[in-house]
Amino acid sequence: MGGRALSGTNDTERDADGLLVTSPETLALRASEERFRQLAENAREVLWLLEVPGGRISYVNPAYEAIWGRSRQALYEEPEDWHRSIHPGDRERVIAAYQAAQATAYDEEYRIIHADGSVHWIRDRSVPVRDAGGTVIRVAGIAEEITARKHSEEALRAINRALLTLGRCNEALVRAPSEQALYEEVCRLIVEDGGYLMCWVGLVEHDERRTIRPVAHAGLGEGYVEALDLVWSDTERGRGPTGTAARTGRPVVGRDFLTDPLLAPWREQALKRGFRSLAALPMVVDGACLGVLTMHAGEPGGFGEEEIRFLERLAGNLAFGVAAHRAREGRDRLTVQLAHADRLVAMGTLAAGVAHEINNPLTYVVAALDHLGEVLGAAPAGLSPAATRDALAVLAEAREGSERVRLIVRDLSTLSRVEETRVERVELLPIIDFAVSMSRNELKHRARLVKDYGPVPSVLANGAKLGQVFLNLLINAAQAIPPGRVELNEVRVTTATDPQGRALIEVRDSGTGVAPEVARRLFEPFVTTKRAGEGTGLGLSICRAVIASLGGEISFEDAPERGSIFRVTLPAAGRPEPERPARHAVVATGASGRRGLVAVVDDEPGVRRAITRILGAEHDVEEFDNARELAERIADGARYDTILCDLMMPDMTGMELHGVLARAMPEQGDAMIFMTGGIFTEGAQAFLDAVPNPRLEKPFEAGPLRTLIRNRIG
Repeated sequence: MGGRALSGTNDTERDADGLLVTSPETLALRASEERFRQLAENAREVLWLLEVPGGRISYVNPAYEAIWGRSRQALYEEPEDWHRSIHPGDRERVIAAYQAAQATAYDEEYRIIHADGSVHWIRDRSVPVRDAGGTVIRVAGIAEEITARKHSEEALRAINRALLTLGRCNEALVRAPSEQALYEEVCRLIVEDGGYLMCWVGLVEHDERRTIRPVAHAGLGEGYVEALDLVWSDTERGRGPTGTAARTGRPVVGRDFLTDPLLAPWREQALKRGFRSLAALPMVVDGACLGVLTMHAGEPGGFGEEEIRFLERLAGNLAFGVAAHRAREGRDRLTVQLAHADRLVAMGTLAAGVAHEINNPLTYVVAALDHLGEVLGAAPAGLSPAATRDALAVLAEAREGSERVRLIVRDLSTLSRVEETRVERVELLPIIDFAVSMSRNELKHRARLVKDYGPVPSVLANGAKLGQVFLNLLINAAQAIPPGRVELNEVRVTTATDPQGRALIEVRDSGTGVAPEVARRLFEPFVTTKRAGEGTGLGLSICRAVIASLGGEISFEDAPERGSIFRVTLPAAGRPEPERPARHAVVATGASGRRGLVAVVDDEPGVRRAITRILGAEHDVEEFDNARELAERIADGARYDTILCDLMMPDMTGMELHGVLARAMPEQGDAMIFMTGGIFTEGAQAFLDAVPNPRLEKPFEAGPLRTLIRNRIG
């Protein structure tokens, strides 16, 4: 006991001879104390006595040295040594309770830092000892190590948290409306229900650097996740837990940011946020890692083996959920997105942009040719009649060429229109001819094209979609014939009316035909007879969907000799309704007697100059290269009889200008005429459908433009 007694007494008396004799009571007390001392010295728990007042430790048994790893003598000489051994996270609470224990019972659980640096859990209990008068003279306590129990409890809590989180996340897999929403919800549940400090999801990228791209996080990750700069390559930065999990497909645990060298690149920022450990769990489906689910805990060694097993299941379920979302989203987008993609494969890319870019210069080329024709038609002095006729003939040829360009651009635009759900009465032969012209380059090196057109009724359909169907059938027919030997091969397009009065269209080729096992599945998605890279296998399934939506049928059969026949039938449209005037029809009138003020807004200088040249003889024309300048001019008080405005322009569109004018000066908004070289967005189409203003398709001719402006100005 280090020279310190549990208690002491001088309870002696003298006998008849005057000798000192210890009383029986004293002997009994000493025997009792010796037995207590033996028990205390051999106890596995720490027994201690605190003297009151003063707060001096008067006794502690040897178990203190085993559990704390510190000297009893040092504790006697410096009681504060015990305070310093308490874990910083518990110190303030425990000292306050310890001081209160001098008046009442004390029962605390706390962590200590062992002399070797390890952390141990302690349960410390005490009671005050009072004298006969009820005054507290000392405090007696017992402390036991409960590290194993606390670890078991924590492991059980962690498993329960993991089970709860697993269940909640499985519910989220079903409820989440999108892949991104799934990531965000799982991260939130892991933090809120699982009790982890932070969770984030990173998707593996197959770029040259092999980046791990964060897509969602929850908890204390603000600014941390964005700065991680993780990769999954076998490099220094990719050998951390998350990169290793992505590369190997196995979970990786980082035990302690403070000591683990693999965590060193992120140590400072992690410790600043209270992160001490992490678990990186790969999201694996069919052997491929989609990404990594990474969680951070606030204590070192915060992830036990059993807990990791549950969390690994969670990451696996998340991976399957992601795969299911991607598959479902792919199916949902199949008709819209892949139909458009297949159309672009047949036509080449960016037809809409090409058409728009051609229409602007074509507008002022046509206008210039019309103007020259008018000038020469007036027989200017200096030109002989023969020279005038020759010049007019040259202009006529140029005008014919520009008209051909206009028709080609129109056909290109047909495949890019957004009003594809609109159904109206259409004539089939122009649509088939459009498809023939678009597929001519594919056909001319493979076969002769034969058009065998018989009478065919009009149908209720969408012209752009039908054009896509026939274009697809013609390109398929062409690609079924090897290039060369054009004179020996044929693609024949036949139209007729069947006995039920339906429109019948056949596309027959003399190509290689279709194998029977493929023919049975020819209209299913992703079934193709082409080589890899030549098609998606979606064209015929899309054709069937389009024709079925119109109440028709499409079928396939082998040609009698060789090749294939695709047959389309469509119900007739019935009797046409009486024609109604077009919404923005132009009624021809004589020249107006009133000279008006016209504003022209277009970012193409040639278009502005052409309009000024056409209208300048009858009206005053002001040119603007952007809509914002015109809006400011009107706000300053200017008023125009009519405003010719391009629909799509940089900085401010014609649609935006109309909105500004409609709110501030409605009569100027009503005066607008929209010019367009092609409507290629749903927003633009919806806008034009909603407003009553006229539209002018580029390229336009001088005569109709003059008539339109005369009618507007009156």
